[in-house]
Amino acid sequence: MNLFTLTLLLSAFAGPHDDDPKRADRVPPFQGQAWRRGPALAQFSGGSESFITGGGPTSPGYAFEAEGVQLLSWLPLSEFGNGAPSGNDCWGYVSPSGREYAIMGTSNGTGFVEVTDPGDAQVVGFIPGPVSLWRDIKTYDQYAYAVSEGGGGIQVIDLSGIDSGVVTHVNSVTSGGTDATHNVVIDEDSGYLYRCGGANRGLRIYRLHTNPQNPAYVGSWDTRYVHDAQIVTMTSGPYAGQELAFCCSGYNGGSTSTGLDILNVTNKNNVTVIKNVFYTPAAYSHQGWLSADKSLFYLGDELDESGFNTTRTHIIDVSDPGSSQSLGYFTNQSSAVGHNLYTLGDTIYAANYRSGLRIFDASDPLAPAEVAWFDVWPEDDEASFNGLWSCYPYLPSGVVLGSDMEKGLFVWWVGDPLVDISVPTGAPLLVSPAGEAITVNLSELSSGDLDEASPRLWWDAGAGWQSSALTHQSGEEWSAALPSLECGTDFTWFLSASSTNGVLWTHPQEAPVSSLLSTSAASETVLLETNFETASGFTSGSWDDDATQGQWVLGTPTAAPAQPSSDHSEQGTRCWYTGEGSDVDGGRTSLVSPTWDLRDATDPVLSFWLYLNMAEGNASLSDHARVQISDNGGITWTTMELLIRPEPETIGVWLYYHFHLADYISLDAPVKVRVRANDLNLDSIVEAAVDDLRLVDLGCDCPDGGSLPDCGCTRSTYCEASQNSLGVPARISSSGSLSVTFNDLSLQVVDAPPSQFGLFFYGAGQATSPFGDGTLCVSSGGLGLFRLGPPAQTTSAGSLTRALDWNAPPSDRGPGAATPGSSWNYQLWYRDPAGPGGTGFNLSDALSVTLCP
Repeated sequence: MNLFTLTLLLSAFAGPHDDDPKRADRVPPFQGQAWRRGPALAQFSGGSESFITGGGPTSPGYAFEAEGVQLLSWLPLSEFGNGAPSGNDCWGYVSPSGREYAIMGTSNGTGFVEVTDPGDAQVVGFIPGPVSLWRDIKTYDQYAYAVSEGGGGIQVIDLSGIDSGVVTHVNSVTSGGTDATHNVVIDEDSGYLYRCGGANRGLRIYRLHTNPQNPAYVGSWDTRYVHDAQIVTMTSGPYAGQELAFCCSGYNGGSTSTGLDILNVTNKNNVTVIKNVFYTPAAYSHQGWLSADKSLFYLGDELDESGFNTTRTHIIDVSDPGSSQSLGYFTNQSSAVGHNLYTLGDTIYAANYRSGLRIFDASDPLAPAEVAWFDVWPEDDEASFNGLWSCYPYLPSGVVLGSDMEKGLFVWWVGDPLVDISVPTGAPLLVSPAGEAITVNLSELSSGDLDEASPRLWWDAGAGWQSSALTHQSGEEWSAALPSLECGTDFTWFLSASSTNGVLWTHPQEAPVSSLLSTSAASETVLLETNFETASGFTSGSWDDDATQGQWVLGTPTAAPAQPSSDHSEQGTRCWYTGEGSDVDGGRTSLVSPTWDLRDATDPVLSFWLYLNMAEGNASLSDHARVQISDNGGITWTTMELLIRPEPETIGVWLYYHFHLADYISLDAPVKVRVRANDLNLDSIVEAAVDDLRLVDLGCDCPDGGSLPDCGCTRSTYCEASQNSLGVPARISSSGSLSVTFNDLSLQVVDAPPSQFGLFFYGAGQATSPFGDGTLCVSSGGLGLFRLGPPAQTTSAGSLTRALDWNAPPSDRGPGAATPGSSWNYQLWYRDPAGPGGTGFNLSDALSVTLCP
């Protein structure tokens, strides 16, 4: 290694103050592929396992826990192509054409990423710069300005060609003393740029508005060190029309007499101090931002968490800058380091290192409440300098950016989705081998948000992803046709739709990496189903276990380090978990099932939810978990799943596992299953838990001996309905199975007049007879017409649902009995006092079904 290379490496960790702890906490950057939600989902092959946040049976991936925040794209540092060991600041830019860009600082330069399609973020340029852990970027006109603690002055980058993928370093400005700078601030109203810090400096001021490509040095203020600042031209109050600087400042590099300095910088040659504001407890005044009305300044202290335990954001009253005072602080009770924050309206967006992006509702400005978050460091919230460096919430599309020291660039949507996708009846575990139509609801946050040509179903049965368009029924209701597959086939699937601003929305939110799981089968026989409120025949311990502590116990887990804070079940509180007061140590511990005789089973499937945390401490390859099966009483075991750190499944979230047992072992003898946790490294932590277990036998023959794939089940709508007082026809549909055995068929009607009485009825025959304002589409077929329950009132949205019960009158006996192979026609009669025909009532279209066993 030559001296020049050594100097560059050392300069990467040169800090604004000598004892900056960021140097001690460096870890290697995340090594993995980029993740983009869309739009090229058809090319997705599952190669980049990114994350899962739970919510149903899914395929596992990397675990980023979140609430109210959706990940649209994630670009690790390797995407920028320059081997940067760490990331730092971020900013945003909108070109004159309206295309949106993220600007990402790294330890060796500045990257530019187009996020106009936020689900398909793409790097379009990179400008190398001095090597340093610290870099900051701001924009003015069609230029970006990058500064660094590594020197280089101000890098001026021309963005006029960015829409064509061209960014150009056109100037380096080194006037004003030392080339090092900690942060850069621009007041776009005044057209002045301010360099903050660098070699214990305060503010150095440059004029942009006359020649933005060649900033002119015009003055400075060096009474105190300035770490970061917000500089604005005031529009009201005693300093209206004047330019004020709100500076996070102190002596000796900011560590002595740390606080907020409010400066009047209107006269660049005569900067004056309006007020020095101090707060307690104080450690290092780092960065902050004004409230929307400029009456408060929210300030983050970078070092107070180590001494005072929680992430504190200080609140300073600056409504009269000359009388500014500290009003206290707010906290979300996390121990992570607060780093950079910004305000937008009544919302505060904070980048808090290991706890990630934290969003606060500041409608009560003195007591902001955390309402959403995205955890970039799921392992812990320690007060260490890793994770999210900064965030940017100002793109017109509403997309939020985040820059992470180890993981690169995040592109998020915060808050309610513009298009919410749901399956009202839930994702089916079993789907008929003939295929099955399910109802999907697509709701818009505001009218016109949905791109109506975009809704699609995606599925993969092992041969790659395929897709088909959803069919619009009426209102928010759409239909998805789940595929026809060979019985016993597992397939993963998800739903997608785009909003008109280009964001792709999915169900589940983390699709395609985290997707729903269903199995093609005609029926299932439940052999065991337990939420482990009782042991259910399971026992702790195997003949070859040797762990010295942390054995499996049945109980209610507590929020101990690395343990789950609760069981997985919606009902109940207990599960099997390791370590009553301690984690697994000294060897292996096993949770063992009872013996199951499955010799008469067709296709037995075992499923359960598993929690596994090996993210704490120094886990080695000897630390792992296994799911195993034995057909000789536990003398030997076959491994069905092996989980080793750093696989995503090992960092402490509940994940769903699903095994066709015959794929792993012969069923000619009774079998048992065990889940084994192994920890041989005393410096590591291993915790596991199991809950919500099911053992079922899948059936691939029709119950009456008929042949697959249809088992005689059919359904279709017929007979055109007439318009009602809403100007649309009421439409009927169904959800659930047509199996008499499953007994889960429901009728739904939409687009009927709201809050009016309606009545479902059925018969064996079909008709087309005028009746009221509509058409009677059902006849007795010689058997009679049958009423389904008493009249019911439509909802305020004009819908009505009726769950059918084949075991209740009139469907369970006599001429109206629902039996396998019987065919019936269903319709809704409803009141419509303002209907166009004046009769006061109308009818929906009709649904014809043929039932199967």
